[in-house]
Amino acid sequence: MKSIMRSALLFALLLAAMAPAWAQAPEAVNVIGSGAVNALLEALAEATDQHAVTFDAVGTASGVDRFCSGDIDVATAARAMTEAEAAICGASAVAYSEFLVAHRPLAFVAQAAAPANCLSEAQMQAIFKPSASADTVDWSLFGDAEDALPLAPIVPSDALLEHAIADGLIPGDGLRRDARQYADAAEALQLLRETEGGLALIGWNASLALGDGLKLLEFSGGDESQCVSPSAESVEQDQYSAALSMVVYVNRARLAGNEPAQKLIESIIDGANAERLRQLGATAPSEAAYRRNADALAEAKAGALTPGETGFVMPASLSGSLRLVGAANAIEVLDTVAGALRQGNAAIEINLDLTGRAIGLAELCAGAADITLLDAALAEGDLEACVAGGIATTSAGLGAQATVLLGNAADEFAQCLTTDQVNAVWRAESAETLQSWSGVDPSFPDLGMTLFGLTLLDQASDILLQTAGAVIPPIRRDTEKHYDPLYRAAAVGNVPGALTYMNWRDYQRVLENEQANIQLVAVDAGEGCVTPSPATIADGSYALSRPATLLIRQEALAGDNTRAFLWSLFDAERWSRAEREGFVGLSALDLPGIRRDLQRAFAEAEALFPAANAAASEAASDLAEDESSGADAD
Repeated sequence: MKSIMRSALLFALLLAAMAPAWAQAPEAVNVIGSGAVNALLEALAEATDQHAVTFDAVGTASGVDRFCSGDIDVATAARAMTEAEAAICGASAVAYSEFLVAHRPLAFVAQAAAPANCLSEAQMQAIFKPSASADTVDWSLFGDAEDALPLAPIVPSDALLEHAIADGLIPGDGLRRDARQYADAAEALQLLRETEGGLALIGWNASLALGDGLKLLEFSGGDESQCVSPSAESVEQDQYSAALSMVVYVNRARLAGNEPAQKLIESIIDGANAERLRQLGATAPSEAAYRRNADALAEAKAGALTPGETGFVMPASLSGSLRLVGAANAIEVLDTVAGALRQGNAAIEINLDLTGRAIGLAELCAGAADITLLDAALAEGDLEACVAGGIATTSAGLGAQATVLLGNAADEFAQCLTTDQVNAVWRAESAETLQSWSGVDPSFPDLGMTLFGLTLLDQASDILLQTAGAVIPPIRRDTEKHYDPLYRAAAVGNVPGALTYMNWRDYQRVLENEQANIQLVAVDAGEGCVTPSPATIADGSYALSRPATLLIRQEALAGDNTRAFLWSLFDAERWSRAEREGFVGLSALDLPGIRRDLQRAFAEAEALFPAANAAASEAASDLAEDESSGADAD
């Protein structure tokens, strides 16, 4: 989850008054960290008649640091725990569970006449930065400077959490100094109705009622982000960055048998408290997040982590080899992780021999590879060689990539195409035989076909024709090739009968660019038209999608090299590379759960193959001694 606060201390200073300490009961639960999150937990505890809780608002960073020392029950945070903080917990043998409490998104609201429907991060900063008073005085930032509507910013007072969140998003100390300030959302909306050209920065939740004459602007949080509205789902999927997410970390060892602590966490994960969170100005997590919270609590109560699973700590040095084989659809992501490990570990050799799914499975089942990448689900018989050879495996999903089709909005006949029609349009032999849409289907108009495409080597081209047969045929060569998706989308919007394709990430760029006169084409694989979306891509119901799954030899998982590679791959900061490559289905909020699964898999592998782990540890020790000897000699 993207952190949008430049200092956790800011919360402690602003919100300490919101978290008064309670008298400590004999079996008190000690909660330490972000004052903003403490305030929510205190309200939930009071509403559910919990009195054995003490709160200490010291800020996120200080709270997590003290939590990782092992003598704190619960840490509250205004962001996810960093890799360095997790390593400290691991070194201190503090096994913890993470729970999402709530979100505090910002909303950007304007009068209906305002010449904008989406606010970019750059525009938001230009409007609300402290020095903007003399620079941005009208709405010309969004369009024609002539007859521009005056721009009147409206911002929260310094005492509100929304002010602190916005200050973390915007360069400089504080917000625009000539802006009108409000004390609550009702006052903000009233000011907005009374002020010509008003633009208000308001805390959002689902009950925010704008009324007539006002509109909610979408927000684009980066150079290549799409315009999206605030919601629990958009925040959790890292699509809406103008928000603060509130997180709780619980020491599993201190939770066991501690009824007051368990009752506190139960109040956090109870969806029945969503309305209470709304009344407190927060937005409750999504249903999917509530389910993850419930699973995490069940694991914590059951003591699912063994002493060896208190948190994987990256070894100080790696040596030996690691071999990855299989399909090539995630080569860029895997190569990035391999490069990062090589930089800090000169003695490790990582080989990426991505020569195809079939060869990869054969080599893994022969014990000649550690990890194989699969671009399709396992079929019956795929692991027969592994079973015969006594090779145990486990898996980890990376999500899925997809190719989406964009057509001209006027082409009603192309709103949904079958996979046979898609293949007929794009396969190589069609260059000589298919120039009109009526040739694709007699019910289609006799309209010339104009195609804007990419090369066969592009991943999007590969996925586009994956339903054409066991062997993917070459793509037709008579298309106009251009690598800028914005250009291709604009061309399609200007030409009736035009069609292009791109990956999901590039389509988000097209949306952000607000390209007119285009339509997203649904695909029918035999069970009805399916429009591409994060959900249909992730579950495979959209035919032009392709999953990526790592199949891991369990004996290799007992060694540090494989563990370090997987741990690095599912690091929140590095995961952004997978998203840039068009992978969908996993967000940063899913990574803690994946890492919990990895920790259990590491422990299982170590129990099954202790000799492999001992050999890896001995090799690492020998390497450390060699390096030490070399340093002494120098």
